[in-house]
Amino acid sequence: MYKYIKKPAKKVYNLANLLLFNIVKDFAKFNIPITNNNIKILKLKNKYHGSRCFIIGNGPSLKPEDLDRLKGEITFASNKIYKIFNQTTWRPTFYMVVDSVVLEENVKDINLVEAKIKFTLSCYKHLFKSDIYFNNNLNKNKFGSFSTNIMESLYSSGTVSYHMLQMAHYMGFSEVYLLGHDYNFKGAISNTKDLSFLNEENSQIYFSKDYIRADERKAGQAPDEMYVGMEKAKFVYENSGRKIYNATRVSYLDVFELRNFDDLFGDKSEKKMGYL
Repeated sequence: MYKYIKKPAKKVYNLANLLLFNIVKDFAKFNIPITNNNIKILKLKNKYHGSRCFIIGNGPSLKPEDLDRLKGEITFASNKIYKIFNQTTWRPTFYMVVDSVVLEENVKDINLVEAKIKFTLSCYKHLFKSDIYFNNNLNKNKFGSFSTNIMESLYSSGTVSYHMLQMAHYMGFSEVYLLGHDYNFKGAISNTKDLSFLNEENSQIYFSKDYIRADERKAGQAPDEMYVGMEKAKFVYENSGRKIYNATRVSYLDVFELRNFDDLFGDKSEKKMGYL
């Protein structure tokens, strides 16, 4: 008897799940949560209105001593930031991973990451025990779109930092500082500089030489999408009276206004951030 009802029952189950998904998504369009997950998202809306935060990249200029100075600040970090944890007692407020390759290749370590709140995409629920899950619009025609309602969806544009910029906007931050966004990988784009000299041979693109294991699949780079996304983020922030600054020690990313990281803490340091 079971074999005769198994397929119809599975079909009904799948249709019910699809219906529920669409209902949740439709309500989310109007910022109305009808799941525990979306209630958690709504609680973040404008929670940090007028505050500043730091979005940490994993470039080679990232130093543990700079992270030590971020204790007490609100910070976002991603991917294999845990590779630097043995050099600092700093831990991120928010942690996110959205790349399937990074997650699948490092799933055990990622599930052990220390952070106040952890995020990923709904499609990775089976891999990563996150605190909050997001829908992600992967339609290539939507790349570079910027979500101001992250309960409905996030948009991709070449880097997890783009997802975190959308989240920081939803949370109400008025100033966002990028750190560790060296942007020194092969194919990086600039409207003001010739970056053709950047290649895999002369560029260490992560803060640790063992960031990627020898036997590990590498996540791909999407420089066009990344640059378009950063320009879009700048437009959205400034259109709403907010700012994104690049406080990376050495950066080739020319989209945002530069800030000296030391000056953000009132230091009278003569060290200048290197923008090349």
